[in-house]
Amino acid sequence: MPSSEHRPRSLFTPLPGVGPFTPPPDLSVFSELSTVPLPTARDASRDGVEAEDTHILPARPLPAVTRQLSLHSSPGNTRMLTGTLASGQETSSPRGTVVIRGEMKRSAAAPVSHAEQRKRRLMVSLSGVLILLLITAFTLLLASPLGHEIGLNFSFQPSSTLVANTNSDPNLVAQATATAVYHQQTDGYDPYSGGTITITDGSGSLNWPVGQCTYWANYRYHALTGFWVSWTGNADQWVAGAKAAGWNVSQTPHVPSIIVLMPGVQGAWGYGHVAVVESIVAGATPTTVHTSNMNWWTNGGGWDKVSYYDFTVGSGVYFVWHS
Repeated sequence: MPSSEHRPRSLFTPLPGVGPFTPPPDLSVFSELSTVPLPTARDASRDGVEAEDTHILPARPLPAVTRQLSLHSSPGNTRMLTGTLASGQETSSPRGTVVIRGEMKRSAAAPVSHAEQRKRRLMVSLSGVLILLLITAFTLLLASPLGHEIGLNFSFQPSSTLVANTNSDPNLVAQATATAVYHQQTDGYDPYSGGTITITDGSGSLNWPVGQCTYWANYRYHALTGFWVSWTGNADQWVAGAKAAGWNVSQTPHVPSIIVLMPGVQGAWGYGHVAVVESIVAGATPTTVHTSNMNWWTNGGGWDKVSYYDFTVGSGVYFVWHS
């Protein structure tokens, strides 16, 4: 039997010279000890060493067999859930059955009566008529001098510009040229008067065709003086209309005034031409007035375009104005 001096040193035996304040020793000792296998009880009995005389740890017993978990004594019976009354007492009455529908469909709408259908159709019709009236009123306002005065200017593309921008298509050029010629030849025409002169009180603007010379003369003279033209008729009828309305009529220029050119005079067509005298050209002989025009096809002018041109005083030239 080996003596105690030959027994392996326990890992828990303190090393000599090691205290609580001593620096840690060389750890190589533990590395050497860790490589020495610990003998088991079987090795000790084989070598003739008593198990109680060694430091061999006894073998750990196997775990005992655990018992099987048992279910509730009556797994098939469950207690009934009880509700609670408002007073806090329990009741044994079962809860209401919850039914889950297989399909969630929207319920059918209630049928609409015939009277209700007629009422709805009437409301839709009235709304459509109201919208149409508003669009018509706004369009008329755009086309009136009042619309121009308050800044609702809505100008169409002039025919001269159309001619310049459609040179690549001969058909469009021909159509644009025909349109320009039509506007030029109908300059001064009043489609609303029917060729008759009607005198009004001048409290408001009369209906003049947009883009024509008469439209601009009425609008511009009102902007300068505050007076509307108070008679109807073509441009060559404005001299007679001015006399009937009590306006001044003269062949001597006046600033501001409306100049009236009779048909064939200085380029005016079959219905004559009217414009507004802006100033008198100083030192010009014969006397020349500087005018603003619409539908006058010179100096870049045209239908619904304002241009400036100088006319001379002479035969077939009149000036009308309100005192």
